[in-house]
Amino acid sequence: MTDSQGILTVDDILSTVSLDVSLLAGRDGLAREVLWAHSCELPDPARWLGPHELLMTVGLCVPLDADEQVAFIRSLDDGGLAGLIVGDHEETAPPLTDAMLAEADERGFPVLLAAPHTPYAVVARHVAAANTSSQTLMVLKLSKLYHLAANADDDDVDRLAGDLATLLGVGIRIEEPTTGVTVIDAGIPGGGRENDAARSYPLRGAHPASLIITEHPREELDSFLLVHLMKVLEVAVGRILHAAERRRESSEQAMRSLLSGVTPRSLDILLAPHHASDGYQVAAFSSAEADRVARTAALRGLPVVVGAGSTGHLVLVPIEAVPEIRALAETGDVRFGVSSTFTSYADVRVAADEAAKTLAGAHLSDRSWVEFEGARISVLTRSRREAEEIVAGVLGGLLEESASATNLRETLFAYLRHDRSWQVTAHELGIHRQTLSYRLKRIEEVTGLSTSKSADLSALWVAYQAWESLRG
Repeated sequence: MTDSQGILTVDDILSTVSLDVSLLAGRDGLAREVLWAHSCELPDPARWLGPHELLMTVGLCVPLDADEQVAFIRSLDDGGLAGLIVGDHEETAPPLTDAMLAEADERGFPVLLAAPHTPYAVVARHVAAANTSSQTLMVLKLSKLYHLAANADDDDVDRLAGDLATLLGVGIRIEEPTTGVTVIDAGIPGGGRENDAARSYPLRGAHPASLIITEHPREELDSFLLVHLMKVLEVAVGRILHAAERRRESSEQAMRSLLSGVTPRSLDILLAPHHASDGYQVAAFSSAEADRVARTAALRGLPVVVGAGSTGHLVLVPIEAVPEIRALAETGDVRFGVSSTFTSYADVRVAADEAAKTLAGAHLSDRSWVEFEGARISVLTRSRREAEEIVAGVLGGLLEESASATNLRETLFAYLRHDRSWQVTAHELGIHRQTLSYRLKRIEEVTGLSTSKSADLSALWVAYQAWESLRG
């Protein structure tokens, strides 16, 4: 006998005398719906069966250990199965422990014992016959599912997901596993409930992703429909992830061009609707985070350019898009060193240099978004030769290859880089303040310039920037 809607329950199977099955545990779950009955002897049968399906076994898939039997019941219940039928076969079925049956009772997960002479094929046919009307309804849903997929707009995957969620009565969310970025999010029709359950399934298309299905209790998606839903979504999500990958590659190429002094045509598409004249900043970050940042930016369609720099990775950000990248820094545990604002793409290399220097000093800050401070001075407006002349004319004897000159030169650069902070400079160099004082006096003697006069400091700073640009 079935309920008023024609859905077979575990109690119906238990009440069918001809099947000769008895209840061992899980009486509170006898009202569970049974849409299919399937025999399986493979390890982890919950992997092969789905919601509202009844597992039939002669006992080969049942673990021997009591703790493992408890975990076995948990996995079946968590998988949404209707219940378990174990054949009364001593030669194949291990003893069912009290711990296993107690777990089934606590969860309301029915465990039935089938008589040795009960054919599982008869149980399966009984379930199929009882659910003929529901199976027909399922086939109609499947037909509608593929109709929606066939007529969906390739550029409107969100709408397709929403239509599928409405058809199947579940919530559909898809995440990109590397970044955790939500690619698609269609909520459960009618809104969620406090006791809704979420299950995760891998999408194994050309671009792997994770499918999270949200279901109301006792309204779980049938595994038959789930398999087809996953196939449809693999194709749809594959288009999104493929497009994101192409955007990422285009972004990397654009950054290479910008750092080479060439403004690529793709820039208008990548940064639309923003223009250089609106202002932009360049942010430097660790190459260890390059994949995550680039993928996240591409998946979200952010108007930025991400690519490798000379010492790390860079992202060019229009001023209006800065809050989105800054949010990534604050929520994604990524530290950025950020340049000042520029209004010409011809200055990207200068901005990248500022950003890299800011990132280098950012370890002294507990902030994830550290912006460049101070006036920007360019020594590369004319030629490399001019930079060489500035370095030679200002640093003089500090350019010698001796250990003494090298120590003095590195001390000067650290002192300038840290805005003449004695404490920070000494800490970076690992020397005592007295040693720093001695070295600064020697620098003044060698260069003939004072480390306290503004005019001399300006010359030393420009020389330092020229030195860095020549090395870069």
